[in-house]
Amino acid sequence: MCKVGEGGCGLDRRDFVKTGAASVAGLTVLGDLGVVAQDKQPPTRVLDDPRVKHGKVMFKHAGKETFDGYLARPKADGVFPGVLVLPGNVITEEYIPNTCAALALAGFVGLTPNVFHPLPSNDTPMQERGKYLKEHTIDDVLEDIQVAIDYLRTQPFVRSSGFGALGFCWGGWLSLLSAARFRDIRAVVAFHPGIGRDREELSQVEVPVQLHQGTADTSIEPKTAIQIRDTLAARHVPVELFMYEGANHGFTAYTREFYRPDFAKLSWSRATKFLSTHLNAK
Repeated sequence: MCKVGEGGCGLDRRDFVKTGAASVAGLTVLGDLGVVAQDKQPPTRVLDDPRVKHGKVMFKHAGKETFDGYLARPKADGVFPGVLVLPGNVITEEYIPNTCAALALAGFVGLTPNVFHPLPSNDTPMQERGKYLKEHTIDDVLEDIQVAIDYLRTQPFVRSSGFGALGFCWGGWLSLLSAARFRDIRAVVAFHPGIGRDREELSQVEVPVQLHQGTADTSIEPKTAIQIRDTLAARHVPVELFMYEGANHGFTAYTREFYRPDFAKLSWSRATKFLSTHLNAK
C-alpha cells in the first residue's frame, strides 16, 4: 500500500467502492458516554434536544471488519447536507456525539467514524494505545473516513452533492487530508489542527477552509494554524483563521478542563455559518 504523501498515490473513492466498503446497521440508543462532572448543564450540550435523532451506527470495513460510528440528524423530515466529525480522541468522549447533535440542530447530518477502532476498549490507557494503533496506518484511517463518506451517500436523508469535514486536533489535520484526498469534501472546519508528516498534501487542498485556534494552546503551537492559513492562502485557497485570546486546547469541549463556553458558542456559530454557505450552495 502506498503511503500518504508519496507522489501520485492519492486514494480515490472508486478504489474503496470496489471493496464494498460501506454497509451499516440501524441507529441504536445513546450509550454510556463519560463526561466531566458539571455544576450545571454546559451551555453547548444539546444531546437531550428532542429535535434530534441520534445514536450508534456500525460499518463493515472492506467487507469483513466491523467498526462503529455515531450519527445525528434532524428528527424532522427532509434532506440535509452531511458533515463528517473527525475526532482527536475516542468518539465516546461526549463532546464528539454532542458535536454531531449540534450539527443536526443546525440543519446538517453529523457522522463521526471511529478511527480508533483497533483499540481493545475505549478505556485503553493513553500509554498503551500505540501498540494497538501502530499497524493502523494513515491510509487505513483515511479508508475509514471514506467508508463513512460512502455511508452518507446511501442515506435518503443526506444530500449527496458533497460533504463537510469538521475536526479537532489530529482530527483537524485529518479533515484537511480528507479534502486533499477525496473530491466529495467541499468544505473544511479545523479546530487547533496539527500538521502531520504528510504536510505536502496541503498543496492538494482546494476547497474553502476555516481554522479555529486558541492563543494559549499548550498542546498545539498556535503558530501552526497560521502556517496552515498562509500555505493555503499562497495557493489562493479560500481560508480564514479565527484566534481566541487566552484559550487553551479543547476550548470547545465541555468534557475538558479548558472549556470556554463563550468561545465555544462563538466558534460554533462561525463554523455552522461557514458550512451552510458552502454546503448549501447550488
